[in-house]
Amino acid sequence: MLDDKVKPHAEVVDTKLDEGEVVLLHLESKIYYSLNPTGERIWQGLKEGLSLREISRRLQEEFDVDEENAHRSVLDLVNELCEQNLALSDARSS
Repeated sequence: MLDDKVKPHAEVVDTKLDEGEVVLLHLESKIYYSLNPTGERIWQGLKEGLSLREISRRLQEEFDVDEENAHRSVLDLVNELCEQNLALSDARSS
């Protein structure tokens, strides 16, 4: 799954709050989701069309985290975003 690309759902908007927190809102379902700094970087990678592996590499460089933990962070958040219909994998969106 790390070579997959996942994209934000077309009905999801994101906003950065004053406290530095990023929130996602699904306009249709009204699902609200909050992201920490790591989650924000993962979301940004999704918006840029990067593969999950590429996003993981960025996390490893930016946060000085090992490969296994970076992979797990990416996969865990992306799975949650897909379950909440905030993001779609290539397979579901085509």
